[in-house]
Amino acid sequence: MKKNKTKMIILITGVIVLVLLVVSNFIYVSPRETLLYKAQQYLTYSKSDWENYEENKKILADNPADGHMETAVERSISPDDIYSLDTNRIAPEVKDEELKKIKKANFENLIPSSHVPDHEDVQAALIRFTKGRLTDVIINQKINIKVGKCYDNPHTEGNYHCVSCMILLYNRDTKDWQEAPNGDNFLKPAYDFYQPSKGDIWEAKDLSIRIPFDYDLYKKFESNH
Repeated sequence: MKKNKTKMIILITGVIVLVLLVVSNFIYVSPRETLLYKAQQYLTYSKSDWENYEENKKILADNPADGHMETAVERSISPDDIYSLDTNRIAPEVKDEELKKIKKANFENLIPSSHVPDHEDVQAALIRFTKGRLTDVIINQKINIKVGKCYDNPHTEGNYHCVSCMILLYNRDTKDWQEAPNGDNFLKPAYDFYQPSKGDIWEAKDLSIRIPFDYDLYKKFESNH
């Protein structure tokens, strides 16, 4: 009985492998993708997911990553240059340089995402990303994380979905946004947020594409008094 069960498992496994090998001949897989990722797409993608995928594929085709050109938006060489600044609150000489960077960034090619994390998703993701350092700030400095407009990020790195968003630190006492947490400036103004698979929890990683400064986010959480 046990031998028959083992033979059945081996047979089923063999059939599955054979089916995958046959199917792989009919599924186009780009150099950026794996067969497993492609199979997951066909099994899980909705109509809107495919639309976003095709749009991102078009962007990648129009802007090939050949070492000289970049994808939808400029990917900054300097890690500090990738974060957009509030042009209303910086020195004139810095503002001129920032305006040049904005002009080169091609923000018009960015695609606002329809599938985004909410404030709680982002806060939880950043707590994990900072290995719990954010927890003390949330509790003792009475700060919550708010997320702004998100843009589809084609650099999914094999994940199901990735977006790039600005974040804001909101003080629950003053009812206003604030600068970096007192005494420990470890948070950046924007991050990538991604889902490893469909319906999975959101995770955070360092920002990989330049996105516009989110003035609406700051205005929304600005105190009126």
